[in-house]
Amino acid sequence: MILIVLVPPVVNTPRCANFCDNEVSKTALKRCTGCKKAWYCSQVCQKEHWRRHIFDCNPKRPIATAYYLSRACFEDLIPVHVQTRRDFGFEKAEELVGGRAQSMLLGLWIGVFRYLDVPEKEVQKWQAEGRMVEAVKAEFARIPPQAQGGYFQWFLEHQNILDGSSADKKEAEESVKLASTDAIRRAWVQTGGSSSDSVETIHAKINALPNHVQACHQFYRLLAFGTYPGPNVHHWMSFGFVAAMHQAEEIRVSGAYRELVGRCSFVEFCAAYDGSTMLDLAEAHGVYMTRGLTSSSATFLRDVMSASPRRFKSVWYLKQYIDRLLCAEPSAPPVIPHQAVHADYGLMNCRDTAEAKLLDELYRKYFAHAHVNPLDLHKACIRGALVDYIGGFVKLKPKTAMYKRLLENAYPLAGLGELQGMHKSRTLS
Repeated sequence: MILIVLVPPVVNTPRCANFCDNEVSKTALKRCTGCKKAWYCSQVCQKEHWRRHIFDCNPKRPIATAYYLSRACFEDLIPVHVQTRRDFGFEKAEELVGGRAQSMLLGLWIGVFRYLDVPEKEVQKWQAEGRMVEAVKAEFARIPPQAQGGYFQWFLEHQNILDGSSADKKEAEESVKLASTDAIRRAWVQTGGSSSDSVETIHAKINALPNHVQACHQFYRLLAFGTYPGPNVHHWMSFGFVAAMHQAEEIRVSGAYRELVGRCSFVEFCAAYDGSTMLDLAEAHGVYMTRGLTSSSATFLRDVMSASPRRFKSVWYLKQYIDRLLCAEPSAPPVIPHQAVHADYGLMNCRDTAEAKLLDELYRKYFAHAHVNPLDLHKACIRGALVDYIGGFVKLKPKTAMYKRLLENAYPLAGLGELQGMHKSRTLS
C-alpha cells in the first residue's frame, strides 16, 4: 500500500513594502495611490519607505535633491547626481579641499539622515533658505559633544562648504595646490623618499624611474590625496577599477589598496604591479581585494589584473570608454576610445556622427543592464556574434539591419587562441 501524505499548500503572507516585521492579511494592506504597486501596513511604514519609494513611484513634481542625497547616504555612496552635488556642497568640497573632503562631507550628511533622523523635506528647506550651516550645527547640538563624531568636527573647520557661496576660483586653486603638494610629499616619504626633498626634486627623481615605478608613485599620490583613479586616466584600467560595476565597488577596491599600501613595502608593490601579481601580494598581506564585491565583479577584477599593466581584453577598453562618456561634461572635448574598441566593437564601421552616437547608446544600455557580464560580451566579440548576444539585452528593432552592419568585426581569427581580443596597454592622455 502506498502511503499518501497530504501537504498543506504554502501560503505567501503579504509583506509590507517597508520590509517591517508586521505580518498582516492582504485586506489590511493599503496600496500606494501614486504607482499602485507598493503595499503598506500603515501610514507610518509608508512615510518611512517614501525616501526610497519616491524613485520608483510617480511623483507629481520633480524629485527634490535632498532625496537624492538621502539615497546616497543610506547606500554609503558619494552622490553623483549633478544638482545634488551642487546643492549640498560636494562640488565645492572637492574644489576647495580635495577628493577626501567628499567622503568627510558624506559622513556628515549620513549623521543628519541616519542618526539624527532629519526628514528630507526639512533638509531641502535648509538648502532653499540658505541656512544649512546653522541648521546642521543645531541638529548636532542635540547630542553630547563626545558623541558628535569626527565628521562634525571636520565640518566645523570647513563651514564655508555649506554656506551657499560660490567657491572662489583663486582660493580653490590655492587650496587644491596645497593639498596636492602635501599628497606628493606624503607619498614620496611613504615610498622611501626623503622628507627634506623639494617638490621639484621629487618630480625630477620620479621622472628618472622606470615607467612601472612612476605609475605606482602616481597611484600612491592619489591615495594620499584621498581619492582614486577616474575613468579618464590609465590607472583606472591598470589598477583594476574598470572591473567595478558601480561606485560602491570602486570605493571597496580603493579601500583595499589603502590597506595594502599600509602593510607592504613600496618595492613589493612595484614588483607585484609589474609582474601582474597584485592580488597575490594583497592576499599574502591579509588583504583580500575581492572582499565586498559581487562574485561576478570579483571574477572581473581577477581577469583585469591577470595581465595588467601590459595587456587587457578590448572589452575593458570598451567599458572604460562608456565610463568616460558617462562622466563627461557636455562642454568637454569628444571622448576618444582606445583603438581596439574601433576594430573589435564596430566604431570603425560608423559612417557619421549619428551612427557613432547610436552605437555609443547601444553600449550604454548594455552596461546599464542588471545582468551585464563584460566577459560574456568579450566571448561574443571573438566569436563574431555581437548582434546575437547584445540583442538579448538591448532592443535592436527597428534598426536591426543597421546594427548588424555596425557590429561586424573580423573575428573569429584563426591561430590566435586566447590572444583573440587582447590588446597592448597604452597610456591615456
